[in-house]
Amino acid sequence: MDNVSKIKKHSRNFYLLLSGFLAIIPFYYLLYWILINQLPDTLISVNINAPGLSPNHLPVTLQVLGFAFSLLPMSALGYGLINIRQLFSYYRQGVIFSFEHVILFKKTAKGLVLWVLASIVYESAKSVIFSLGNPPGSRVIGVSFGSPELTTLVIGGVVFFIAWVMDEGRVLNEENELTV
Repeated sequence: MDNVSKIKKHSRNFYLLLSGFLAIIPFYYLLYWILINQLPDTLISVNINAPGLSPNHLPVTLQVLGFAFSLLPMSALGYGLINIRQLFSYYRQGVIFSFEHVILFKKTAKGLVLWVLASIVYESAKSVIFSLGNPPGSRVIGVSFGSPELTTLVIGGVVFFIAWVMDEGRVLNEENELTV
């Protein structure tokens, strides 16, 4: 089996895996917010030491609000996954080196950056939602930026750099094809 055939075969598997993620992730967020009152504290608590954190008793309105905020990172993640899945769709067809690949890599990098920003907003909103039942003075808003966010931003930068290099390679490849 030659390399292009292997790329096509493995690309099909990644395409299917990413399609599964696109179906499972919204379902996960929906179940998380529907079942929030039945989940153990370790799954829903935020990293705070506020007394009287609302333990597992969120009214439906706050559950809906929490799910609405979860649409931010879910949309950014979905955007990135759709672009990566499209990339594997091209590989699956045997298209390895094209301008469309460059565009998809740039969109993926943008999706990663958006995912970080949306996750910061979402996690901050969760901290407010989970402590909203606390008495005044004990409510919390937590805004954090740590290693996972930094790592994701670095990966986004690397993906953008790869897109740039691929575009230069594509231009050189097109010039070589025109050379007789």
